[in-house]
Amino acid sequence: MADKKTITYDEGVGGWTSFHSYTPEWMTRVGTKFFTFKSGDLYEHDTGGRTRFYNSNDGCNITLSVNSSPSDVKLFKNLILETSSTRWSAQISTDMEFGTISEDQFETYESYRSGYIRQTGRLNFNELSIIGIGALVENVSTTEFRFNLDVSEQIITTGVDNLYFNDGQTRLVGTINGILDSDATDNLTRDVVRITSAPDNSSTFTPSVGNFMFVAKDLSPESRGLRGYFASVTLSNDSTGVAELFSVGSEAVKSYL
Repeated sequence: MADKKTITYDEGVGGWTSFHSYTPEWMTRVGTKFFTFKSGDLYEHDTGGRTRFYNSNDGCNITLSVNSSPSDVKLFKNLILETSSTRWSAQISTDMEFGTISEDQFETYESYRSGYIRQTGRLNFNELSIIGIGALVENVSTTEFRFNLDVSEQIITTGVDNLYFNDGQTRLVGTINGILDSDATDNLTRDVVRITSAPDNSSTFTPSVGNFMFVAKDLSPESRGLRGYFASVTLSNDSTGVAELFSVGSEAVKSYL
């Protein structure tokens, strides 16, 4: 079964302390050494790098909740880690929004590491991340769309801004990878938007002439944090060395949005 887990009992604390992703066929102890069988092969544990089981580096992850002032909607700005490792990354979700902090987005300070939470995966028409273009004039091709005006220079063509249209429902067209000049004889120089495949293989739709179109910019540079009553945090570390995590905190303020 794919969802099987191995759990560890600690006699020192008198309870179950850890879940493990490895699932042996059998396990036994010989003196102070611990052995398991997998696919008919014998393995001795605690002889190689940490989080390495059956010749595979699985890493580790920890999930916890942050929920100070539980009756208030809060803005979770960052994560603060007291840790011996620089290899942590984070996924954060609230009851309203979702965000991430990559390994290289954590900064090292004197006694801790801190990173601002980057929002992902949502559309909010009250924020500056949405840029309207206007009504579609022509489907130049299946990947190019023409307008009767120059589109905003704030739109980025490096694969992070997404093109949408609205025909009563908001629909994704694709990720923008170019802004072109359709006709050198007119005064317009940025009137055609070109797209490539959608992010994460999302479902896409083809707009019709007259549909209102807009761009949702990459949310991560705003870094205003995540709104919600509580935050669920999953920290992941793929290091095979010693990785101690002493505390996890977040700067959270009451939200008035």
